[in-house]
Amino acid sequence: MRDIILIGSKKEPNVESLVVSEIELLPFPMNLKNIDALIFTSRYAITSIAENAKRLNDYSWEEIPSFVIGQGSAEYLLEMGGKVEYIGKDSHGDGFANEIIPLLKNRYPLYVHAKKIVSHINEKLLQHKIKLSEVVAYENKVKKLDHRLAPKPNSILIFTAPSHYKAFLSNFKWDGSYIAIAIGMTTFGVFDMGVNAFVSPKQSIQVCIDFAKELSTRLP
Repeated sequence: MRDIILIGSKKEPNVESLVVSEIELLPFPMNLKNIDALIFTSRYAITSIAENAKRLNDYSWEEIPSFVIGQGSAEYLLEMGGKVEYIGKDSHGDGFANEIIPLLKNRYPLYVHAKKIVSHINEKLLQHKIKLSEVVAYENKVKKLDHRLAPKPNSILIFTAPSHYKAFLSNFKWDGSYIAIAIGMTTFGVFDMGVNAFVSPKQSIQVCIDFAKELSTRLP
């Protein structure tokens, strides 16, 4: 049986986890006047806006309809008190952008995102004349890890964000026997050529884990 390890920024209770980065939520002003749509492509962005709402005692964001990239983020948004208008069908950033461009015409959306953006959704929306505002809500910082923590050969590694893959490579050499599972197409897109990789059927950590278990029974 292959080891299954979740590579990310926090430990999960039902799978072995390797924390390769830390999320720093950033303070930002809740300047939501005239904003009539919110865009989220990660749970951390949702957490950050909720924390800033508490800090400023301003919960107006909860009444603004949100566009989210996946079902998992949509469910989390609802848990945090937000309102969902649209759930992306395409888990890749470019595909999600293409879906929401026609829906955001004549709207004033705010994109809440990380300090570093892999998918460049913001650039695509601006190219299509969407009246986009942006706010940097969090930063993903790489941890320096002992090389002895490297997963064993033949492990199945689950990556839930592009930054987690990059943080992993900054600490460890990629073993050709590893199997990689990406939570979505944006993460899959950053894998280097030659990586034996799969995309999770759904953008959900639990689905990733179940998929990894299924693979482990089928792979030699």
